[in-house]
This record gives sequence, C-alpha cells and structure tokens, in this order.
Amino acid sequence: MRSIDQSIRRAGWFLRRRELLALGYADHSIRHALEMKRIFRVRHGWYSVPDAPESAIMAVRVGGRLTSVSALLSYGLRVPRGDMLHVAVPATAARLRSPHDKHTRLHFGAMVRVHWADTRDGGERWRVSVDDALLAVLLERSRDVAVACLSAALHHRLTTVRQLDAIFARAPARVQRWRCLVSTLDESHGETFVRLWLLDAGIHFEQQSTVRGAGRFDFRVGPSTYVEVDGAQHDPDWTGEGPSSWAGDLDRALTVVGGNGTVIHVGYQLLHQQWGRVCAAIRVAIADDLVLAAYRRRQSARASAAGSSGSLPVASAAPSAARRKRRKSRAKPPW
Repeated sequence: MRSIDQSIRRAGWFLRRRELLALGYADHSIRHALEMKRIFRVRHGWYSVPDAPESAIMAVRVGGRLTSVSALLSYGLRVPRGDMLHVAVPATAARLRSPHDKHTRLHFGAMVRVHWADTRDGGERWRVSVDDALLAVLLERSRDVAVACLSAALHHRLTTVRQLDAIFARAPARVQRWRCLVSTLDESHGETFVRLWLLDAGIHFEQQSTVRGAGRFDFRVGPSTYVEVDGAQHDPDWTGEGPSSWAGDLDRALTVVGGNGTVIHVGYQLLHQQWGRVCAAIRVAIADDLVLAAYRRRQSARASAAGSSGSLPVASAAPSAARRKRRKSRAKPPW
C-alpha cells in the first residue's frame, strides 16, 4: 500500500479525510503523517502535501478552485498576472476562509476575487478547465487582458478555434466583437497589447515579419521599420530560466540598421506606463521610413532610365488613366 502523501499526489494534490478513509487509511495513520509533516491540513477535512502549488493551496483553503487569470497561470500561460487570487466557488458555498489562514474567515480586502459560478464540471480539484477560466476572463476583465488570455491559450494549443467559438457563445453580447481580435500569432501578452493598440491608433503593421539575416521581428510597421516587444528575458541581467536574449537582440538590430532599417525595442514597463511616447516615436519612425523609401524608388527609377536610354527621363505632366487607377487600388500597408 502506498503512503498517504503518495496517494494525495496521485489524486492531484488534495484529498478529503473521508476519501483517505475510503482508501483504507486509518485515523492514526493520518495523524502520524501529519506529525511527520508529510502532509498538512489545508482546511477542515482537506489534506495536501508540502510541495503542492501555492496558488492551489490558497484556492482550496478559501473553499473553491482557481479560475480566470489565476487558473491560466497555473496551466503555464504567460498572461497578465494582476494582484488578485481568482477563486471559483459554488453558488451555495459557505464558510469561505482566508487564503493564508484556515482559521480566519474570508474578509473584504483579502486580495481574493470570488466567482460564484463553479459547477464543478471539468478541470481538477483545485482549478477549473482552461475553457471555463477563459470564460471567466471574458466575463470580468478588460478587452486587452481578455484578448491576451484567449490568444495565449490558442497560441499554446490549450484550446482550439472550435472551443473558442463555444466559449464566445456562452459569453455576453458586449464581448462578441472581441472574437475577431484573437490571434494565434501573439507570443506574449505584451505583443497582444501592442497589436491592439496599433490597431486603435490606425497604424498598419505586419506581424511576425522575417528579415533575411536577422530573423523574425514582432511587428513591421514601415518598409524598413520594426517593433520588438521585450520581456524580462531581454534584460542583460536576466537570471531566469534559459539564457538572456540581450546579445542576440543587439546583433539582430545591428543587421537591420546596417541595411538602413530601424528597430524600436519596447520593454513592458515602457509599454504600460508610456505608450503615448512609444506610439509617437513609432509614427515618426514610419514617416521617416516612408520618405526614405520614396527617395530610393525615385533614385532607382532614374538609374534604370539612365542605364537604358543614356539620359534621365522627362517627367510626364499628366499620369495616364491606368496609372491613376493603379494608385487608387494600391493595397495597404502603403509600403
């Protein structure tokens, strides 16, 4: 017979006392495991092990399961964190406890957002399913956060397009227009925010654009202007998992600048606190890029004409109707 702590881990980090008894463990075995600190009491009648996820312990101690952004983080999605612990509880739930003390009742200001909507369908003992967590996000978060979470789940294949449609079918009418904003190309919520804010500003862009010799960039906003959204791993002092991308980013930017291009790096702090400055800088860079691109086209046309006829061409006083039609039907982006 396996140990009590092994059985709890096998069951998904949490078991009730009655479930332990049903598995054949006696009360004295439970008390012994508690004394040896192999298990601990999360709340009345609930037991877990010391290495269980902290957010899971807090949710079960409150009396429910992780939902919304808190649940998505537990599934490994890099979504906007926020300050609140989101816990789903049944509509009839009572005796909710503080996430930090099983003896203290949950009180206002405990940094816990209670969702009275848990039907216990799907998911695990300590967290709701990904789809239910996404629905919770749609119900109570802003457009930017909701689209970022939905895009992250789609990008990392934790949900599908069909499931996404089903989630929106359960959501209120006020959020239905957000469905077309969800994208599988977003690799971080910072990219989602920039994408949405560029759309709001009316700035045309191409996402995940590749430059020969430099690799892929998050956004191309002009003929030779690129925007990169930098997370913490782009910092030279990065100490997290994996190597810092600082040196590689500098090398890639140098390649683009060597070809008369521009790379605008936007860190998360700058993104969230000074987007107005960032947007203004992007507009200036695009304007300069378009002027330079037009100049290059004129110079190239003159060089070609000079090479074929031996003299510079004479500008036409009135463009033909065909040329005017082509100009009017030119597709966006303008470059």
